[in-house]
Parts: sequence; structure tokens; C-alpha cells
Amino acid sequence: MNYIILYSSYIIVIILTCQAFFAKIFTKRICKVHILWKVIMNGFEKRRNDKKKAIMEAALELFDQHGFDRVTVSEIAEKAHVSKVSVYNFFGSKDNLRRKIIRGMLDQSLERNAALIHKERNFVDKIKEYLRLRTWYYGNHSLGFFFEAIKADPEIRSIFEDFTAANKRLFMDFVAQGRAAGVFSSEVSDTAIELYIDVVQSSLANNQQLRALLEHNPRLAEELNMLFFDGLMRNKG
Repeated sequence: MNYIILYSSYIIVIILTCQAFFAKIFTKRICKVHILWKVIMNGFEKRRNDKKKAIMEAALELFDQHGFDRVTVSEIAEKAHVSKVSVYNFFGSKDNLRRKIIRGMLDQSLERNAALIHKERNFVDKIKEYLRLRTWYYGNHSLGFFFEAIKADPEIRSIFEDFTAANKRLFMDFVAQGRAAGVFSSEVSDTAIELYIDVVQSSLANNQQLRALLEHNPRLAEELNMLFFDGLMRNKG
């Protein structure tokens, strides 16, 4: 009887040892497969994102040069070195591609402005950085493409209105910082500042001649913004 118990115990130990051994091997293989799959998917996602970025950059360049209506999806695909099918798979239509481009540009602008406002640094230096951010678009892209898109597409117009409201709130936070730093005057009311912003925005949207003057002319845009900041600054004379 003792031999039977001993033998049975021996068999159980062997079985448990084998189970543990194979479980360890299986777990290692599962981990390797998981890591390999993750590497593959990360590579796939990167290629996918790179392709989308190439399409958007190619489309924006063509829209800037020729206007939205004159550019075809085939031309965008050729410039981005992708198939026409890829453009439709990623964006659905040329109209939606334009929406994605403009939303991306506006989101990026908000992120940069917010980062600047929350940055700890001398306020005068922040004004210089803000001027650079404000005038970047004028030296790189077409105002005509931007405002024509707002006029032609209700969805883009809604996106732009949301951006304008959010950007105005950020700028008023910027003004509050300037007042606290003793750089901006408290004599200029928030209402006057917001009204000025609305007037400038409306002029750009509706005055094609004004847009033509500012088109690819960041220096002129910077001078206009400097005049605005001069009006906000405290008179120390």
C-alpha cells in the first residue's frame, strides 16, 4: 500500500512539473507573439499616419497654389505618392479632406497659443512669441483658400466659429496676464478688445483686397499686430 501511495505521489509530481514547464514555455511564446504583433501593428499605424499626413500636406500645397475647385483627387494622390483609393479610404471625399486639413491647422494653433499662455517666462518675450505664432500662417499658406473654405462649407464655418470663440478666450487670458505684469493697460476694456478682434476677423473674411495685401506677407501682418499691442500697452511716459 505504501508503495502505491509513493508511486502515485511520484506520478503527480511529474505531472505537475510537466504542467509548470509547458505553461512556462507557452507563456513565453505568447509574450513573444504579443510583442511581435505589437511591433507589426505599430509599424502599420505609423505607415498609415505617414500616408495620411502626406495626403494632407500635398492637398494643402495644391489648394494654396491652384484653389480648391481646380485641384482633383487624382492630382492630390499623385503628389502624395499614394493611390486615389487611399485618399478616399482615409478621407471619403475632397470636401472632407479640406475639413480635416483646416480643423488640424486650427487645433494646432489653439494648442500652440495655449502652451505659450501657460509658459513661465518674461511677458515681453511672450508677446514676441505670440507675434510669431500669429503671423506664421501668412508666410506659409493662402488666406484665400482658408476664407473661401469658410464661406463655401457650413461645416468648416462651424469649426471656425468654435475656434474663434476658444481662441478669443485664450487671448483674453493673455491680456489678463499682460495687465498683471504691468505691460497692458487696464483702461482698454475687454469689450473693446473683443470687438476689435471681431472687426479684424470680419475684414479678412469679406475683403479680398485686404487678404491680397497680407498674402504671403508675414512682415505686414506682424506690423498690424504690433499696432494692436501698442494700443494695449501702458503709457509709461
